Amino acid sequence: MNENQLLEITTEIGWKLLESGAEIYRVEESISRMLEAYGCPKAEVFSIPSCIIVTINDENGNALTRVRRIRSSALNFDRIDRLNNLCRYVCSEKPELKMIRKSLDAILEKPDYCFWTKMFFTASISASFTLFYGGAFQDSFVSFFIGILLFLLLFMLGKFRTNSFFQNIFGSALVAGLSLWTTAMGWTIHYDKMIIGTLMNLVPGIAITNVMRDILGGDLLAGIIKLVDSFMVAGGIALGAGMAISSLRFFFPGI
Repeated sequence: MNENQLLEITTEIGWKLLESGAEIYRVEESISRMLEAYGCPKAEVFSIPSCIIVTINDENGNALTRVRRIRSSALNFDRIDRLNNLCRYVCSEKPELKMIRKSLDAILEKPDYCFWTKMFFTASISASFTLFYGGAFQDSFVSFFIGILLFLLLFMLGKFRTNSFFQNIFGSALVAGLSLWTTAMGWTIHYDKMIIGTLMNLVPGIAITNVMRDILGGDLLAGIIKLVDSFMVAGGIALGAGMAISSLRFFFPGI
């Protein structure tokens, strides 16, 4: 067994798990169990939301280390599930490394939802939550199209690798501004319900849940990092929406 190749592929599986939004304990445990299955019971695995460090000892006692930097992540339950199944398969069957590589490549090459599907469901979430929070039908109808514009804006900002903090500022400003403007024009009734409903696309609900899971599991550093990131997202949303509402109320004081 080539220790370098084993270390490389197990670290990459953990890296893809973390990049897909998996919890810290899941990433560390998956890597440790795979290395243990191939005869490396004393592997040291350390992970935070932006980095993975894995160290094992080769047959001569020399330390081998891999470091992977995670620069961005996006929640992908399907990929997490498939990578989890791959980890279980590796631990139980101990296949050759080339078979693990083939399976991993197949998972990573699986196509994601297309552009139009993502845009449709972003708009649908906006319309649905507007109704859920008490908006009228016309509010929901207009929110659907505001959700489309929000998706297009975030898509374009993502192409330029814009920081998520600024994406949330610009996205929430667009949503709040359009919601207030359509109400001022008399096309909608409850701009506040429209803003809340459409901004649900930006709220990091699962990330906040994972914060508590990491803290309760003893991963305090990872939990604090995710908590700060969640506060930054919330701050960006509040800042963008507040700026847009304050600016438009200057032109439409009756709203």
